[in-house]
Amino acid sequence: MTADRLWHWGGRALAGAVLAFLMLPLAVVMLFSVGERSYFSFPPSGYSLRWYEAAWASGLFIGPALRSLALAVVATAAAAVLAVPAALAMRRMAPGRLRAAVEFAMLSPLVVPALIIGIALLYAFNRARMLDSFGALVAAHTLIVFPFMFRAVLTSALGLRQALLDASAVLGASPACTLRRVVLPGLVPGLVAGAIFAFIVSLDQFTVSLFVTQSEQIVLPVAIYKYLFDVNDPVAAAVSTVLVLFGLVAALVIDRLGWLRHLAGGSA
Repeated sequence: MTADRLWHWGGRALAGAVLAFLMLPLAVVMLFSVGERSYFSFPPSGYSLRWYEAAWASGLFIGPALRSLALAVVATAAAAVLAVPAALAMRRMAPGRLRAAVEFAMLSPLVVPALIIGIALLYAFNRARMLDSFGALVAAHTLIVFPFMFRAVLTSALGLRQALLDASAVLGASPACTLRRVVLPGLVPGLVAGAIFAFIVSLDQFTVSLFVTQSEQIVLPVAIYKYLFDVNDPVAAAVSTVLVLFGLVAALVIDRLGWLRHLAGGSA
């Protein structure tokens, strides 16, 4: 076997091992959710959907799931509203230390640990008497997902052709008309790509949500955690499996429709 073929098959084996390592926890949760017993055993002694039925019948997860979906939509929309003017302002700044510092500040929620952000928001919302409210959740999730939306929109903003903006002004279009008909259509690829990432991050956010909620406004990840804290059975595994399958189906649909590839081509 030549060195090139050895590297080729060695790379494939390494990639397969990494993929198996990443998928192993998901496989364990899925097997646990369809097992007959209330504890994990491999191989399962039998298969059953009783835990999915129990999760639906309990009614403990429907409300948090709907709240998580609504929260992800609202937080994504709020992040988009904030990211567009921020990205356009960044586009007007000359490259240099000031621009780099401002961009780092915009992306800082990615650097600060979620635990620190959660503690800070806990104190802030407690003093403002906003703790355990939907408004607090929206503010917290918008803070978390904003960097993903901002980075995607900034990429599209930096890709806008100045010649198109100049041509719009020369042809007599007002700044508002240029924004509506030239700038915003050019930002659509970044907005859609950022919305996909922001929605997924918000839907899966646990740490910050745990700090800003108590009992009234619980989201799905917190509901799963609280259930596991009280009852350790495969019902939580069943709910987690549904959440994972929802994400996989969404990713498959996006990939099959070619949205990201189309958007990337459009922004180029």
